[in-house]
Order: sequence, then structure tokens, then C-alpha cells
Amino acid sequence: MKTLLTFILSICLLISCQQKEKYHLDKTILASLGTKHKVEFQELGDYYEDLVMKDTTDVEALVGIAESEILVYAFGYVPNAAVMPKVEANFEKAYQLDSLNSNVQKLKGIIHFIKKEWEPSEVAFKKSIKINPKNLNARHWYSLYLMAMKRVDESMQQSDIIFDLDKEEQFLLGRGSLYYFQYRFEEMKPLMQKTIEKNPKVPWPYDWLGMAYNGLEEHDDAIKTYIKAFNLSDGTVEVGGGLGHALADASEIALAKEMTTYYDEVSKVRYLPAVQRAFIHIGLKEYDKSLELLEQAYEEQSWFLLFMQMEHWYDPIREDQRFKDIIKKMRYPILG
Repeated sequence: MKTLLTFILSICLLISCQQKEKYHLDKTILASLGTKHKVEFQELGDYYEDLVMKDTTDVEALVGIAESEILVYAFGYVPNAAVMPKVEANFEKAYQLDSLNSNVQKLKGIIHFIKKEWEPSEVAFKKSIKINPKNLNARHWYSLYLMAMKRVDESMQQSDIIFDLDKEEQFLLGRGSLYYFQYRFEEMKPLMQKTIEKNPKVPWPYDWLGMAYNGLEEHDDAIKTYIKAFNLSDGTVEVGGGLGHALADASEIALAKEMTTYYDEVSKVRYLPAVQRAFIHIGLKEYDKSLELLEQAYEEQSWFLLFMQMEHWYDPIREDQRFKDIIKKMRYPILG
């Protein structure tokens, strides 16, 4: 009898330990904060810098330098103020050389978009597409702009054109992101899975697939996919915010709080994107803290605020006056 009781207790202890270890955060990756990919984006910029050193009239290389800087900013590795002077300086050089280059006009649209200069942004995107209707990257940026403006049908029209012309299926992730803003999570999944099949070591489609699972409340799949994205991204906080939010949604409170505690400490000594941290606090229902972070993000001119009108993770705080105040400061066009 004693042997049987001991056996049962051992099994119960094993099950308990397995439950505690169901999800695991690699502390080394958490601490890396995406260094690997930050360096990769910076090296891409260095590549274009070398091209410009060889030929100061290389317009596409000047655009490449600017867009590499924008990537470092958009993925949350550095603040707006650290990149925009260089972005605008290289844009000005490219514009002076060839203002009618489609990619130069696209870059102009992106800069206005980041600066919340909504009407000039749209003018530039349209001009870029008019110059080169097959510039799919310009159409992709324009589709993002239109989605941010809540002009959903027009955004999907651009995406449909991309989808028809994109023979190499390079913009599946972009289309999936547009589905995300429309709660079309089931339609996201096959696009992200196909993107993953093409290159299983790239973290970003796992990130979006995790969002789809989370939107469908398929919590186990969401967290496992997010952890995969987080590990592949070398702990990029842009992915970590989604992972923490998914953990909180799945009532994995201890792990979500572990992330917020770590990010709070690190943010005292280096830049971390406040919006991504806010997403975890929203999942934890710590709304005051999330709104403080969003107010900070507005002051920092965060990339992640551009889609405030469409991001459904904000829904629990959308009626809070502090959130409404930030929306008002964004000066979004009023739809007729």
C-alpha cells in the first residue's frame, strides 16, 4: 500500500512539474533584445553605404540606406529621433538626383506617414505607383497607409493587385497583416504557414501566425508559435510584446509579469518600444500602466502608434479618455 501511494504521489509531482514547465522563456534570448537582427538590418544599411561611397549618384542605394534605417526603427530597436535625420538626409540626396524615381516617391510617402503627415503621404504613394504601377513595395506601403486610415476596401484593392502580380509570393505576410486588422484570422493562417514553409528560419511570419492563433483564442498554438518567433527573433521586443500579450490572454500571468518586470528594469537604462510593453499590460488588465506607456510612445513618435485606429488589442482601453486624447493628437483624417 505504501509503495502504491508513493508511486501515485510521484506521478502527481511529475504532472505538476510538467504543468509548471509547459511554457519556458529562454532568459538569454530575453536579455538579447533582438541584437542579432538589429545588427543584420544595420549591416544592410552598411552595404548600401558602400555602394554610395563608390557612386554618390546611386539613387537606389540612397533609398536603401534610408529604408534600412526605417527598418531598425520600425522593429523597435531604436527610437524615432535616432534614425529620422539620416533617413531624411538620404531622401533629400535621392530626391535631388531623381525626384521622379518611383522608389524615391515611395520613400517620401513613408517619411510623411511616419511623421503623421497623412495627405502628403498619400500623394507621394500615389505618385510612386503612377510612375511605376508594378512597384509592388510601393503598393504594399500604400495598402498599409490606407488600412491605418481605416479605408479598408481601398487597402484590400491594393493588396489584390499585389496578389495578382506577386508571382514569387513575396508579399504574403503583408496581405496577412491586412487580414489581421480585419479580424480575418482564419484567412491569415494559411498565408503565414506558406511563408514559413518558404523560409522557416525567418521569425516574422511566426509572429503574425501567433497573432492569428491568439485572435482565435487558440491559446496553446498562439504561445508555442510566439515562443518560436521570439527565439528566432533573438528576443526582439516587437515580438516579445505579442508573446507577453498572448501569455496574459491565456492566463499565464506569472510568465507575462516576468516579461513586464524585466522590460521595466531594462527600460531605465536603454530604449525599449513602449507600445509593445503596453500590449502586455493590456493583456494583464493593467490599463493605467498601459496608458502611461502609450503616452510615452506618443512623445517618442513610435512607429507602432500609426495603426491605433485598427489595432484591436487596444479595444479594452479604447473608451478611456486618455486613449481618446492620444487618438486626437494623431490627427487622423475624418472619414466622410
